[in-house]
Amino acid sequence: MRRRARTKVRCSLPRGVACALAALSLSVAPASGAAGEPGVKLPGAGQSDASLPGAGQTGAGESSAPQGGAGQTGAGSPGAGHKEQVLALYQVATQLLDAGRTAEACAVLEQGRTLDPTAINLLLRLGECLARADRTASAWNVFSEAAAIAKSAGDPRAARAAALAGALEPRLSRMEIAVPAAGAAPGLEIRRDGVLVLPAQWGQALPVDPGTHTIEARAPGRRRWSLARAVPPDGARVVVDVPVLEPEPPARALAASPPGPRKQALPVVSIAGQRGGDGGGRAQRVLALTTGGAGLVGLGLGAVFGAQAIARRDASNNGHCDARSRCDAAGVALRAGAQEAGTASTIAFSAGAAALLAAGVLLWTAPSRPAPAPATAPARRSAAAAPATATATASVGPGAFSLVVGGRY
Repeated sequence: MRRRARTKVRCSLPRGVACALAALSLSVAPASGAAGEPGVKLPGAGQSDASLPGAGQTGAGESSAPQGGAGQTGAGSPGAGHKEQVLALYQVATQLLDAGRTAEACAVLEQGRTLDPTAINLLLRLGECLARADRTASAWNVFSEAAAIAKSAGDPRAARAAALAGALEPRLSRMEIAVPAAGAAPGLEIRRDGVLVLPAQWGQALPVDPGTHTIEARAPGRRRWSLARAVPPDGARVVVDVPVLEPEPPARALAASPPGPRKQALPVVSIAGQRGGDGGGRAQRVLALTTGGAGLVGLGLGAVFGAQAIARRDASNNGHCDARSRCDAAGVALRAGAQEAGTASTIAFSAGAAALLAAGVLLWTAPSRPAPAPATAPARRSAAAAPATATATASVGPGAFSLVVGGRY
């Protein structure tokens, strides 16, 4: 009586999805071998890929499960736990390929390759998967790697892997990165899709997968250069010319001219009356008119506050306060409001009067027109060149006001 072989799959976080699918496949797939044998067989001759001769076929001497090297466990070979996981991933990938989910199958096979990079059957199936996905260069590399591993282990599958790689070679698309010898900057580094391209590979037509690839060149003290180039399938060849990298601007120039709009200093207008020209007199007259307007506003506010003070005082005397200034609560509030309004009126009147006085002084001292000095009177020319200045200082306090005006003419 035959028993079904049970395989346990040990999972880790990076392989969570693949291991879950593998566990499901192991629980539902029937075992086809005897006790202790893996219940998995590679597709037969009738299931081969039309584009890859021999793909999916099991040759003579092959095991029905992915094996590394000659199929024996030696020094450096993966343990039984890893082999069980690789077998489970192989089964899941086969089911995905049969369902037409090529991209997912390739991802699962890549995980198995990470666990056991010497599993020849898994490498052959991975190459077949990549070829179905039109990633011809990647499939060719995997077949070549499998042929090298099998040949070093004396495995007869080396001939099959080499045949699969040879069948793909006419379909390979290639890209050549041309770097002018005279324009190569010291420390030049070229990357294709983020992978470093060695200087020995410059100028060589290397196999690449069809699609868009990004070429980037950088060097110390030079501006970075990059280019996205599309590579057609079916044996196309593309040449990418890397230009001479331009030098970066020196740091001193960047520090001397920082980016952003420049700030301009605001012009300073003197209000002192100058007899040598009319520009200062015009500005002084404008300032005088502005000050006079502010003075009129102050007088207006003083009148308003004064009217409020009188009205509140009269309201307090209307039944709230007697002749001796004895008041009820409403009268006290009215008297306090009247006092505040009176103080505000005094301050506004004082400030308005000071502003009007200062405006008058400014208008009085502002020159009306230029007064050139006579050529025969050096002393008068010296006196005429002296500017006329005026100062006005006002101070306001509760019940007090003072104004000090001085000048030189």
